[in-house]
Amino acid sequence: MEKFYKHFNLWLPSPIQKISFENNNTLDIYVKRDDLIHHDISGNKFRKLKYNLKYAFENDHEELIAFGGSFSNLLYTLSVISREMKIPTTFYIRGDGYDPDNPTLKFIKQNGVKMIFMSRTAFKSIRSKKYLDSLQSQFPKSYIIPEGGSNNLAIPGSGEIVDEIISQLGIEPDYLLMDLGTGGTFAGVLNNLPDKTKLIGIAAIKGVDWNNTLLEIFNGDTEFLNKKNWEINEDYHFGGFAKYDDKLIDFINNYKSKYGIPLDPIYTGKLVFALHDLLKKGFFDSNSKIVWVHGGGLQGIAGFNYLHGEVIY
Repeated sequence: MEKFYKHFNLWLPSPIQKISFENNNTLDIYVKRDDLIHHDISGNKFRKLKYNLKYAFENDHEELIAFGGSFSNLLYTLSVISREMKIPTTFYIRGDGYDPDNPTLKFIKQNGVKMIFMSRTAFKSIRSKKYLDSLQSQFPKSYIIPEGGSNNLAIPGSGEIVDEIISQLGIEPDYLLMDLGTGGTFAGVLNNLPDKTKLIGIAAIKGVDWNNTLLEIFNGDTEFLNKKNWEINEDYHFGGFAKYDDKLIDFINNYKSKYGIPLDPIYTGKLVFALHDLLKKGFFDSNSKIVWVHGGGLQGIAGFNYLHGEVIY
């Protein structure tokens, strides 16, 4: 990984920032600013890719293959790594074809990554072992990164979030809140979670069997099921992945104006909306230390505005 770090000036450990909320005299609330790790390689994508890339480099893989939608944070990040480190890379993208006005696809193309577009039906096959094994046989020198970067190698990098937070606070927090997409970052934090800390995942997607998803990431290890200090809240997905309403958009814009912290509408916006709603409902024990993790994903704002007009500033 020395070669990787020479290419990118990363802010690690990422800073932790205390936030003062109105009408709150008993809770200490912090945000772990993983969005500030790097402009293009930020948040949970860096955490999940760290040991995947280490494995790829150490095992002399010559190319990278990855999967995602046409506004994917992972593909955006990997395209920068591919360009700067001169690693041939191919993306299999869910969509009808190249759209020159899509800011994410335009960025990926500028970075020289090969793009193969798949229909929504065909794209579902990339989650099957049979398909991935076939692709690996076809491209034996490539390292295949799963959709969202969520696999067993995502666990150690994501778990480092916990160590950094405890070191920075000088104490184990009482609550740790994260958004939840493909589950890799959540799994890593859960794996490294101290008994005192309650981990709460705010699902940005609906209709997911989260236990089964985590089981796949942990390669069938059921130890995480024995932990009692975690839960997944599915009340704040706003209808499903990338779904939203005016209330969410207003919240995101007002939050940035008040606290100076940008939020994306796909993941972190829903997470922080949930945090504030839970605060209003008195969910957290008095005198608690609460940390929410800013997972980055801010490049997605441009894509969201492209689809829906300039609604987020």
